[in-house]
Amino acid sequence: MAEPARPRASERSLADPPGRHTWQTLRLTVDGPVATIELTRPERRNALSTGSAHDLLAALADVAADDALRVVVLTGAGGSFCAGADLIDLDADRLGDAMAQFNTIIPALRDLPQPVIAKVRGAAVGAGCNLALACDFVLADETARFAQIFPRVGLSIDLGGSWVLPRLVGLRQARELALLGDDLDGQTAARTGLITRCVPEHQLDTAVDDLARRLATFARSAQARTKHLLDATWDDTLADALHREAAAQVANASTPEFHHALTTFRTRHQGAQP
Repeated sequence: MAEPARPRASERSLADPPGRHTWQTLRLTVDGPVATIELTRPERRNALSTGSAHDLLAALADVAADDALRVVVLTGAGGSFCAGADLIDLDADRLGDAMAQFNTIIPALRDLPQPVIAKVRGAAVGAGCNLALACDFVLADETARFAQIFPRVGLSIDLGGSWVLPRLVGLRQARELALLGDDLDGQTAARTGLITRCVPEHQLDTAVDDLARRLATFARSAQARTKHLLDATWDDTLADALHREAAAQVANASTPEFHHALTTFRTRHQGAQP
């Protein structure tokens, strides 16, 4: 019997997994150039288990390999984004193994060639907060709640929070957030620069869709290089950054997207005064 054909991107879902992957804790759907990864453990407010870490890593790899995808949306089902690590199922004696698995998520997320939008309703706390902050854009509604809840449960910050927080809000405020574990509502998170934008509850879907559609119009390869250049900034000198930027532009100049844009620009401005 012939092997069944792999589903097309637009047909992927939790019930119809791509390739060999099975999605036990999330749903991956694709609408044109936009992939949506939805965490689907609403009974646990989408808290991360080792199983959901495995599924999320596999889904990210699948999305990264699909050249037709230009934007990724990460969200949670049931009114919560992610309530951090699932402490109910956590085996304290095997915490090191669990952390090793969780720690593969953030590099995979940040290394995606596509821009990633976190779409946040409800709780984004602990590791769930830092999962959202690792995305390129964080859009939330007025029900959203962000918190580094680690002090409340006798733990220290994880899932990249110690790296990303000072870069978003500065070291002084990062200490306050991480050492006190206070909640921030969506409006306060946006005002402090922790997230991109907070919108009224009924506008979140439209705001995310509009941003995704806009991002999808840009060249995937150039966007991937820009993401890499921005992340490298923290370790680079100015000379390093200039060298990386020049190399990226040379690579961009060989893409069909650039040649199309250049032709369009020249046609539009032909004969115009400098």
